[in-house]
Amino acid sequence: MKTIEKTLRPLVSLAVLTFCLGAIPAFSQSKFIKDLKKAAEESAKRTVERKVEDKTAEKTDEAVEAVFDAPNIFKSKKNRENPDSDPSETRTGGSDKNSKSSTSTNNQPSSSNRNISVADQFIPNGQVMYVDEFERDALGDFPSKWETNSGGEIVTVDDFKALRTSGTGYYTPNLPSELPENYAVEFDLFTYNLEYKTTTPLRFAIHLVEQPLISKAKKGAEIDMPLWYKGASDYFLVETYGTATKINNKIPFDYTEKLNDIIHFTLIKNGKRVRLFLDETKVIDIPSLASDNLGKYIQFYVREVDLQKDLVVALANLKITEEGEDLRSKLLKAEGFSTTAILFQTASDKLQPASFGFLDELGQVLKDDEFLKIQIIGHTDSDGDESSNQVLSEKRALSVANYLTEKFGISNSRLQSLGKGESEPLNTNSSAAEKAANRRVEFKKF
Repeated sequence: MKTIEKTLRPLVSLAVLTFCLGAIPAFSQSKFIKDLKKAAEESAKRTVERKVEDKTAEKTDEAVEAVFDAPNIFKSKKNRENPDSDPSETRTGGSDKNSKSSTSTNNQPSSSNRNISVADQFIPNGQVMYVDEFERDALGDFPSKWETNSGGEIVTVDDFKALRTSGTGYYTPNLPSELPENYAVEFDLFTYNLEYKTTTPLRFAIHLVEQPLISKAKKGAEIDMPLWYKGASDYFLVETYGTATKINNKIPFDYTEKLNDIIHFTLIKNGKRVRLFLDETKVIDIPSLASDNLGKYIQFYVREVDLQKDLVVALANLKITEEGEDLRSKLLKAEGFSTTAILFQTASDKLQPASFGFLDELGQVLKDDEFLKIQIIGHTDSDGDESSNQVLSEKRALSVANYLTEKFGISNSRLQSLGKGESEPLNTNSSAAEKAANRRVEFKKF
């Protein structure tokens, strides 16, 4: 029925118009047609004007909504290129942006992916000591739990708050106490509007110091990265100042593709040893960087962040965890250490798969430090006769050495294997738990 109505409606209108024209005198028909044409033109004009007004109102509404939706002052590269993507994806350590391998002057993503070794990854899992995500700090304010000798304010980047730095100066979180011997510091660094080959000496640095200061300390260790200073963003400067031990290294690593986006930093201090990871890649590993009691406090430093050029260098998502002593530090101790993490089949020297995680970590440590040599000493419980246990302990130590040689290529000249049997128990072997503690493998450097 509706289809018939649509078909007949123009015919009826035409018939009515024809009837009307027939009823009008001939001399008036011409005037009527002119008036009808003029009315049609004015109606069409009003329709166009109304559409323009509607479109203008729509754009105005969008602009007003943008003002009231101001929390996302800045967007990361991923969200600028993919506005419909989930903002939370930009913060994950394993996101696609962390897999770039080549660099380009226009700072565009590479089509190839970096192959990242699992051994390079470090995931802090210790006790949380300090967290600051600026939840209670208002936009435009300087954060309440920080100090600086420069300036700054809270802004938002995608879905989280960040401390936007300015000028030249130091930024220090107000820690409740000095940091322990072993810890990890995680944070995100967001940069935006950085220009390639800028002449501005724009830099970002991490300082490990002995006292909680908001100015340069008399002694400290510095990890400095130029942010396209004179076109260079392909190295780190690592140095100590005011210390008995002098370190001054230029470490090549091209992070050009990571600029104008979010970079996740993980700094790990184990005793004097300091490692730094960018996203999932280890870029710095210096055994003695934190000597002379350095690293009890941490400072962040920026240089020449020019707000007139709308440069953005912002810190976010700071977390500090107390970590256990790393395996390399244990190996370097004179007394060595022992572990029950290496398991064998009963009365056998065959390794159980559960042992491979620890052995792979050990193999990587030895591979990274070609000068480190270790003794591998097997121990058993008191079950069985003494001579059999002596032989078994020697075979088990040799199995560990063979694993390290076959999988990691560690030279036999760097490994000594021997057994102590049941001769050096840690307890009386009077229970299953005590016997399990005695079935161990000991490591010492030589």
